[in-house]
Amino acid sequence: MLTKAGIVIPVTHTNANGLPLGSEADKSYQKMLLLDTGLMLRLLNMTTGDISELTEHILTSDVTDLVNKGPMAEMLAGLELLHYRTPNIRHEMFYWQRQAKNSQAEVDYISSYRQTVLPIEVKAEIQGGMKSLWLFMREKKLTKAIRCSLGNFGAFDYEDKEDNGTLRHVQICPLYAISQMDALLKTSPHPT
Repeated sequence: MLTKAGIVIPVTHTNANGLPLGSEADKSYQKMLLLDTGLMLRLLNMTTGDISELTEHILTSDVTDLVNKGPMAEMLAGLELLHYRTPNIRHEMFYWQRQAKNSQAEVDYISSYRQTVLPIEVKAEIQGGMKSLWLFMREKKLTKAIRCSLGNFGAFDYEDKEDNGTLRHVQICPLYAISQMDALLKTSPHPT
């Protein structure tokens, strides 16, 4: 009922071997997004009045200062991704998690762009490792991804030595500018 009411939004696991993403979805593995980050903070008992100070603290504090900074950034990115899609359609959201025993590899969001699978990795800081993203791209033979973080707009290439030197391109989209992701992808010098 909460999903139908739009209060929680499921993000469903997919193997993401191709499009459509829903054809390999496994609804027994889902993460849930709450419809609003402010409500989430209230449920965590983190708001007591002026939310601007709390918001600044979340965005500028070190990860060690806030144990939930990563999940909050991931939730914010997911809600923003939904916000800029066609509003009269209930969109499905997907993520990938490696199903191998004892594996912790996960890509936060899997989307599609120009008839290809597009992984989106969310980081709560400017830097951070992306081993899961590289593994996913290697397994799925992908060369383009998006990284949403506190960093500025940018891009970088990664030469995957574990895959015969395949060049993988990552566009950086700041968390505050997810609304510009489509424009960023369209102007990328590395077509998908």
